[in-house]
Amino acid sequence: MLKSAEKIVRILREHGFESYFAGGAVRDQLLNRPTSDVDIATTATPEEIEQIFPQTKALGREFGVMLVIFGRHAFEVATFRGERNYDGRKPGEVFFTSAAEDARRRDFTVNGMFWDPIARKVLDFVGGQKDLKKRLIRFIGDADARASEDFLRILRGVRFRNLLNFEYDEPTRNAIRKHAHQLQQISGERIRDELTKILENENRGRAFRDLAEFGILDTVLPELLKLRNLEQPPRWHREGDVFTHSLGSLASLPKSASAALAFATLLHDVGKAETSRLENGEITYPGHAEKSALIAEKILRRLKFDGATRAKIVWLVAHHMNFFDIPKMRLARRHEFFVHPWFADLVKLTAADIRGTSPANFGLHREVTHEWRIHATEKLLPPPQLFLNGEEISRELFVPRGRELGRLIRILKDAQVEGLVRNRAEALKFLESCLKR
Repeated sequence: MLKSAEKIVRILREHGFESYFAGGAVRDQLLNRPTSDVDIATTATPEEIEQIFPQTKALGREFGVMLVIFGRHAFEVATFRGERNYDGRKPGEVFFTSAAEDARRRDFTVNGMFWDPIARKVLDFVGGQKDLKKRLIRFIGDADARASEDFLRILRGVRFRNLLNFEYDEPTRNAIRKHAHQLQQISGERIRDELTKILENENRGRAFRDLAEFGILDTVLPELLKLRNLEQPPRWHREGDVFTHSLGSLASLPKSASAALAFATLLHDVGKAETSRLENGEITYPGHAEKSALIAEKILRRLKFDGATRAKIVWLVAHHMNFFDIPKMRLARRHEFFVHPWFADLVKLTAADIRGTSPANFGLHREVTHEWRIHATEKLLPPPQLFLNGEEISRELFVPRGRELGRLIRILKDAQVEGLVRNRAEALKFLESCLKR
C-alpha cells in the first residue's frame, strides 16, 4: 500500500504538482504504528487529478477530495485547502491554498504533518513532532476557536488521546469540556461513527471515563448518566454504583472486541435505572434486561445504526441474564442458544459483566461455557431437515396454516433435538398425541 501511495506522489510530481502523505498516516509512521490507509495532499485540483489518473471518483469535489484507485488500493487525494466561516459542523467557505495553510486548518497537531516519501522528510508547520515526543493531544492554534469550528472534534480529541495513550494539552482539555454540550448540534450518524471508533479500541473503558468527565455523555448518551449513584446490592456488587459497574465491564472486554459487542456491554444494565426497587430490604432490578434492550433500541435508532447491527446489540442486551439460566433449560432451549450465531459474543459479554463485578464469580459461567464447547466439539448442529414439513403436517393432521401449525413445527423441532422422535412415523404419531392433549 505504501509503495502504491508513493507512486501516486511521484506521478503528481512528474506533472508539476506538489504532493505529500498527509494526516494520520504521517503520525503513525513517526510512532512506528501500523498504517491502515494513506491520504495524499497536493496542489492538483480535482479536475487535474481526474486528467492524470484513469480511475477516480469524486468523494467531495467541493472540498477538493477525490478517490484514486491505483492497483489494488484506493487513496483519498485532496487538494490543499483552507476553510473559514464555520457553523459548528462544517465550513461555509473552502478555498484551495498552500500546504502550510492546509496544515493550519486541521484539528490536532499530531494530525497536521506531511511526509515527503521522495525526500524522506517531514513537513511540520504546526509543531506536531514536538507533541508526539511530549505525547500530547493539542488543538492546532487557538483551542477554543478550533473546537467551536466543528464540534465533532470534541469526540475526536477523546478518541485520539485514548488511541495513542497520550495526555490532553490543558487548553485542549478546557476547550473540550467547554464545548461538550454543543455536540447536540452534530448528526446522529457522525456521533455514531466516532463512538464506534472509540469502542473498537482497547482503551474503550478509559475513553468513556473521559466522556463522562468532560460532560460529553450528558449530550450523546444521557441514559447512561442515570446509572450514576444508582446503588447495587452490596453482597453481589462491591465495586460501586451501576455506572461504575458498566464502565468496568466495558474495560474488561478482550482487546479485539467488536464495536457491537462493546456497545452491548456498555448498555447491558442501562434499564436498571427504570426497574430499581427495594424488596425485603434489598435492591433488585426485576426485568432490567428486557428494559435495557428497549432503551438500547431507542439509543441505536437515534444514532442511526443499521438494522443488522441494531438487532445484534439488542439481542445481546436482552439475553445477558438468560445466559445464567441455561443449565436449567430443556435441551432444546439450550441447543437454540448454543447454535445461535451471536452466542460467542454473549459468552464474552457475560464474562466482562462478571469481571466488572466485585467479587467476581465465574463458576456458573464456566459451567455454561464448558457445555457449549462440548456441544460444538461434538458437532451437535441444528437438527436435520424435519421429518415432516409444514405442508405435510397440515395435510396429514388436517391443521390449517396459522399459529397452531407453527406451534406444531416448533414442537417437532424440539422433539428431534431431544431425541424423542427418530423417524417420520414416530414424528407423525408424536404430533397426533400432542393434538389430542
